[in-house]
Amino acid sequence: VEDLIEYAKGKSVGVWLWYNSGGPHNTVTEAPKNLMFRRDVRRKEFQRLSNLGVKGVKIDFFQSDKPEMIRLYHEILQDAKEFRIMCNFHGCTLPRGWARTYPHNLSSEAVRGAECYIFDRAFPESAPVQNCILPFTRNAVGSMDYTPVALSDQNYKHLTTYGHEIALSVIFESGIQHFADKAAVYLQLPDFARNFLSSVPNTWDRTIFLDGYPGEFIVLARQKNGQWYIGGINGTTEEKEITISLPFINEGSQLLEIITDGEKERSFMYFKKPFDKATAIPLTLIPRGGFAGRLIMEE
Repeated sequence: VEDLIEYAKGKSVGVWLWYNSGGPHNTVTEAPKNLMFRRDVRRKEFQRLSNLGVKGVKIDFFQSDKPEMIRLYHEILQDAKEFRIMCNFHGCTLPRGWARTYPHNLSSEAVRGAECYIFDRAFPESAPVQNCILPFTRNAVGSMDYTPVALSDQNYKHLTTYGHEIALSVIFESGIQHFADKAAVYLQLPDFARNFLSSVPNTWDRTIFLDGYPGEFIVLARQKNGQWYIGGINGTTEEKEITISLPFINEGSQLLEIITDGEKERSFMYFKKPFDKATAIPLTLIPRGGFAGRLIMEE
């Protein structure tokens, strides 16, 4: 781990480390375990991580919402704050507004995310519909570490398209956004897709619901530092006709850059069109498909 951290520093990359929450309640054996449960042990570990320059911890397998577990979350966050370490909880309770008190609590899982493609045979069938429910429910109450944009198959094949998956980078909000596929998969993408994923923000100044219905489809517009991004997904097995219109943007002509599904399975189509606040662009979302886009200045 120390060698990894030194290597990452040379690449200007910060490192987060995963931990089992531990404790007598915990039946999961994956290590490191029992370094986060007792306060004296946890503070010693946080001091070690601080000295090494670790940026954050992902702590997993809380397995309960009993009072002592809720207390453990708060104690972890209090100690992490002192040692300037960010936190992301997995195998955890729903967000409960703690990030307002502890802004270093960047995200929580509390969702059946993309890892379920590894071990749940039924997940691929339910994922397109679930993805169109979560923005209205789970993600509406706090940052959600779904680990999206998984393009390649794990044990069970995706039914969502490439357009659907890249749209999740805009549709799903997480204070730390962890794209779930291998680096090699992203490096092989077309330049326009790589550029989009490397620039899409993970926090937003403004979010506007454009269209949708839970379980069927959703289209969102999000703004960061004056730039607008847009994403839409189709959770159904039928085509969905939508219209892209942003009447609330500033005056002036820009270019709308769109990435959506290509004609071949697991491919992209890319186009740019002049766009202003009066423009309306029709777009067809294929079954379980989607799109992502952003407004850029005219070239």
